[in-house]
Amino acid sequence: MFVPASGPAGSGEYYRCLAIARALRRRRPDCVIHFACHRDAGVERDAGMVYHLLDDTPTRQTQPLTVLLAGIAPDLVVFDSAGRQRLHRAARQVARAIVWISDRPNKRRRGFRFRAMPNFDLHLIAAPGIRCPRLTLRERLKRRFAPHLAIRFFSGIAPEPACGDPSALLEPLGLAPGGYLAFVAGGGGYRHGGRPVPEILVDAAAEARRRTGLKVVVVMGPQYQGTVRAHAEVTIVHHLATEALTALLASSRAAVIGAGSMMVTQALAAGVAVVLVPAGGDDQPARIRYMEAHGMALAAPMRVDAIVMAAARLAESAELRDQQAAAAQANGLRNDVDTVASALLELL
Repeated sequence: MFVPASGPAGSGEYYRCLAIARALRRRRPDCVIHFACHRDAGVERDAGMVYHLLDDTPTRQTQPLTVLLAGIAPDLVVFDSAGRQRLHRAARQVARAIVWISDRPNKRRRGFRFRAMPNFDLHLIAAPGIRCPRLTLRERLKRRFAPHLAIRFFSGIAPEPACGDPSALLEPLGLAPGGYLAFVAGGGGYRHGGRPVPEILVDAAAEARRRTGLKVVVVMGPQYQGTVRAHAEVTIVHHLATEALTALLASSRAAVIGAGSMMVTQALAAGVAVVLVPAGGDDQPARIRYMEAHGMALAAPMRVDAIVMAAARLAESAELRDQQAAAAQANGLRNDVDTVASALLELL
């Protein structure tokens, strides 16, 4: 059972769990997989999985989830940045193994609290672009009090690479491999300056088309609630399934993306050069600074002129795109969904 943080705006934790769940299912087709998430989270749902819809984010639904866990009695429960300690203790009573996933400093600290560590069997820590991640001295000392707790780092989680010809996706949109720029905020539920972030990207995409001559496509995101459905200069797609989005990114010349953990991993695992923008979530500015400082991405504030300048620079320089790819490889940035799925299967 996966319990990711979820709500009407952010969706990175959910899509990370979905990628892991699909990797598990491919390896263990007989495995029954449950998800608990906010009923208003406008996210892609997998027909092969069982969904339990909550009235709020899981961290604020302790009692309903406690009852749910007792009724299902799953073998394995994965909490992705979600749930209070009382819920984790309840899961400990019914499940064979409990996993905590952290992708930002405050969630990582939660996993190393003295009262939290006994509840978990495995703590998966996101360390994207960090070649040799390590526990801090404080974490190593604390872990002595929970010797059963396994720690594993992962670079990032994205859908497993899809095979096949992308033309079935690109041709209906009038796109050709390498001949367009992709703009993807992520879930699409955040706002900036009172406007939905995807609409700002539409404005930037239109200006980028005029400047570069390349076609542009904007994926609004499943949580976008605005009214923009078409544009004279921009190909607009409301949302795509994760595998299709990976194919769209992989075939683009370059992409402008929100700096959510899942979105960054998905784009860079697809091999596309990126401009990162702060599309929502308090973890994104630090990630943008780190990725830019290590040469893995260009950065732009959420302003049309700045986004267009960075996108055009990337689109017009094959050397810069190659440098980004080399930096990502040098810093160990990769898709670890297979490694994480294998770790969970070990617990089962």
